[in-house]
Amino acid sequence: MLNLKEGVTEYFESLGPSELDLLNLDFRLKDKAFVHTTVEKRGNKVKITIDTKFTLILTCSRCLEEFEQDFNTVDEYFVKPGQEELEPEKYLSDEDIFSIFAPTQEIDTTPLVRDSIILSVPMKPLCKEDCKGLCSVCGVNLNKSICEHVGLDKEKDEWRRKLEEIKKKLEKK
Repeated sequence: MLNLKEGVTEYFESLGPSELDLLNLDFRLKDKAFVHTTVEKRGNKVKITIDTKFTLILTCSRCLEEFEQDFNTVDEYFVKPGQEELEPEKYLSDEDIFSIFAPTQEIDTTPLVRDSIILSVPMKPLCKEDCKGLCSVCGVNLNKSICEHVGLDKEKDEWRRKLEEIKKKLEKK
């Protein structure tokens, strides 16, 4: 990194699931992730910006159907030469938090791209905001069809009816 020329250097690459070690997870990478890396060197300071565009195949947490979702992440890192040294407690700046240490002249950004993709996955992926999910009695996907149990749960559950009333009152305001 210290041998880099002053100024901005750009790199473009596409990485597949096996290159990013994204196999056998709860989601799949559709095709490849397109990565645009910008390395900016000013004196002995190096800043890396990684812009990643990718599409994931996720499973909806309500209806269990697979769906695709596009993502675009931008992450910034500050490169410091040498090994990380543990210091006593201190106030951390953004540069401290997003620093990576480079014991050699080369930095493999693949793990950084992998982490960015994994952190992009929603905790509760939804195929659409108003996904109806599955029937709690027979398991049919309520987005695709209506079963004989629709409405029965609401009649049996007093609390659900009360919540619906409150919701309607709030919507009128």
